[in-house]
Amino acid sequence: MSIIDVIQNAVMGIATGATYGLIGLGVVFLWQSINRVNFANISSCMISVYLFYAISGQGTSNYLFAIVLSLILTGVYGLILRFFIYEPITRKGGGGLEFVVATLMVSVFWLCAVSAVFGGLGKQFPPSLANPSDLMRFGPIRIPTVHVRIIVVVLALIFFLHFFLQKTFLGKMIRATAQNKEAAQLMGINVNLTTSVAFMLSTTLVGVAGMLLAPIFFISLELGGGSIGIKGFAAAVMGGLVDPYGVILGGVCLGLLENFSVLFISSVYKDIISFVVLILVIFWKPRGVFNWSSKGE
Repeated sequence: MSIIDVIQNAVMGIATGATYGLIGLGVVFLWQSINRVNFANISSCMISVYLFYAISGQGTSNYLFAIVLSLILTGVYGLILRFFIYEPITRKGGGGLEFVVATLMVSVFWLCAVSAVFGGLGKQFPPSLANPSDLMRFGPIRIPTVHVRIIVVVLALIFFLHFFLQKTFLGKMIRATAQNKEAAQLMGINVNLTTSVAFMLSTTLVGVAGMLLAPIFFISLELGGGSIGIKGFAAAVMGGLVDPYGVILGGVCLGLLENFSVLFISSVYKDIISFVVLILVIFWKPRGVFNWSSKGE
């Protein structure tokens, strides 16, 4: 084993972990908005890529149009979750437990529905868009182009989200609602609008993660839950369900742990290590390892 192997695995771990961070960001946006954990959110990862597959004529043409439209529809899926799951449960006096059970059942429904329509076997993501075998060479170091692209897209998204939340009026409204919903409402902020935007942002971010992971994991049911979903939640927990930058960093740490466990131990243990990390974080630092937002509380 050489330093080149370590660098290559580090880059791939950062890339994969960044997508876990995006899934975690979807969890955080909704937690901040409605103080609920939405398991149906994870389905967005799978729904976006299967929508892409269907809209593009099973991955044969109209790629850019298919990507944009599938992500828009994934955002609409967030609104559907709000008005057909969250609002009815809230109106009838249901709390967090009822919402968790309902969204978990929605997630299972989508797994069954997609399996019935498209079959259980994975489909290849169009190689012309992202081919896992394409390599970028930096001297003796060879990095899959797919992983470099993931890092670039995630960095661009982080920059966009930072600008949106810090500089735009709507972003400031979302932050105010997250800090204190009642006070924001008294100050004239349209809480109904910010809640809808939070639902749409959460599903869209997870949908983008699905698009980025599809060249690696194929267009498959694996994107709809299981280990990928758990790692997204683990990243959110590491950020204390509050700090977006902590969530991304938590996802990157998980990705690095996963890749280096494959390099130094065995691929058999990579998922087990992620689950152990999640359990340890919950017991050791329930407010999150990378939660700087609550520092000093």
